Amino acid sequence: MQTVKQKAILSTASDITDALQKVLARSQLAMPDLETSYSQTCVPNMNHLGGQLGDRTIDAIITEHKEQLDAALREFSDLDAVMDGIRNLRQQFIRREKHISKSINLHKNFVSTLWRLPTEVLSQIFHYCLPEIGEFQHLKPPSASEAPMLLTSVCRRWREVAIATPTLWCELAIDCEDQWRKRRIFCYKSWLKRSRGCPLSLELFSDYAYDWPKILPFLRPHANQISSLCIYVPYQEEKFDILDILSPTLQELIIVTLDPTLDEPIFEIDEFMTNSQVQSISQLSALHSLHVLDSAFYVKFLSSFDPALWARLTNITIGADEPNTVLHLFWLAPNLSSFHMLYMLDGDGIPSFKLKPFTHTKLQSLRITSGYGRLSTRGLSKLFDTLSLPNLRVFQVNGKPSWPHEEFKAFLTRSKCPLETLFLGTKVGTRHKQRAEYVTLIPSLEIFVAQIEETRYFAENLKPLLDMPQTGDDSD
Repeated sequence: MQTVKQKAILSTASDITDALQKVLARSQLAMPDLETSYSQTCVPNMNHLGGQLGDRTIDAIITEHKEQLDAALREFSDLDAVMDGIRNLRQQFIRREKHISKSINLHKNFVSTLWRLPTEVLSQIFHYCLPEIGEFQHLKPPSASEAPMLLTSVCRRWREVAIATPTLWCELAIDCEDQWRKRRIFCYKSWLKRSRGCPLSLELFSDYAYDWPKILPFLRPHANQISSLCIYVPYQEEKFDILDILSPTLQELIIVTLDPTLDEPIFEIDEFMTNSQVQSISQLSALHSLHVLDSAFYVKFLSSFDPALWARLTNITIGADEPNTVLHLFWLAPNLSSFHMLYMLDGDGIPSFKLKPFTHTKLQSLRITSGYGRLSTRGLSKLFDTLSLPNLRVFQVNGKPSWPHEEFKAFLTRSKCPLETLFLGTKVGTRHKQRAEYVTLIPSLEIFVAQIEETRYFAENLKPLLDMPQTGDDSD
């Protein structure tokens, strides 16, 4: 057989054509006549047992037929070789077509507007591809299906531009419940390395105790880069140590306490925050925003921080046990411009005596939110009776209090503030006539009533707020 040799030779179109023509020429030969006397019967004739059929022996007939079979097998093998050659040639044509098409597309890119965009412009466009993150919403963990990682898989130039743009790699969520495979750790390290010294926003999340020995080694080298840090603190008996990654450059600190067994806030803040942590936070000289969610502050605990910290802060989110805590905080933080009170407890903690009036001259935004139904009507009334906010521009409230209309109206009259926007949640029971009275006091005031149920911290639903109609009882 010459099959192997022919397969090696049939590498060009001309070789395949010549071989195919020869096979076709041989196939035109007439079918050989294989009929003998033996072909006419299935039972051997006893007269032929001597091996003689006329002047031909049976051995001769068999030998002749074997030669014919060998010839047919050679032709079949030749045809196989031709078919293999055709298949190989077809694969060569396919590879050639792909190679040519790739070259065409590559050269088309050079005349494409997108390809000719300056690196700086392309880099700026990439920033608009990043996922949108709302206030108090989770950062996105690294994902190959989202920017910036997705941008590195489009083409070589996009990958080079994305990797060379450090501001694309400045937000990272680290899930401490991950199995911490080497690949996951490598991903976190590579992400942080690509930030190249730019300010970082990090989020560390776990429902249970952090395994700090696994996290700190690759976070410590970047500690001075961290400008915003959100830590989900598992509520457990042991104290939670965050000191290792707090640095003087930190500008925003968000602490969320979690108890997976309870669907309510954890009010005893001093049960998880130690004195050393309080002092460490107090020493953050660049800190201007402090948000402690799901834990209530009280006057004594506020006083345990260095007063210089409160003087530096301009943006605060906390829960309060009673109105006097809020007034004390305002007294400690004269430069505060935005305050978000997550809830105010209702009950015996609210004093019955009249509080001393207090004026805060710099507060521009006041938000009062209760995702747990713990917004005290009595506490709101005390605040409105006591506070004057002459610079207030935005006020929003969410919860289910019996709305202290008269106290709020007196608050607006006394403050003489340039209030621009009043946001009211779906469960705040104001009437159309009451809202009209607010507009009479401040003609330029815009009032928005949420048309959807507020979420836990209210912030996510500010965009869908509609003008009016109002919710609830709108009768006079």
